[in-house]
Amino acid sequence: MPSHRVHRLIDRMLLGREYPSVHRFLDEPYRILGPRHRILRHDLLTILALASQDPVLGVSALLHVLTDYGYTALRRRLRKSVGRGARR
Repeated sequence: MPSHRVHRLIDRMLLGREYPSVHRFLDEPYRILGPRHRILRHDLLTILALASQDPVLGVSALLHVLTDYGYTALRRRLRKSVGRGARR
């Protein structure tokens, strides 16, 4: 899972400033659920709720969710390719 540092860097690069409160809010359930925390707050409804406060917050939340899922997909893909290479 990408660190908040990575999320803030993406904010800076694409939005011009950091939005750490968005990332803390989205990942707060991690304390209770661990890696399964994405079942809460990593959805379109949450992104839209943040966007209704400020559109840039919604964009930051969307980038956060896309980064999390992209990172996980990439890790799975790399694990599979390494596993295949080891079997050959």
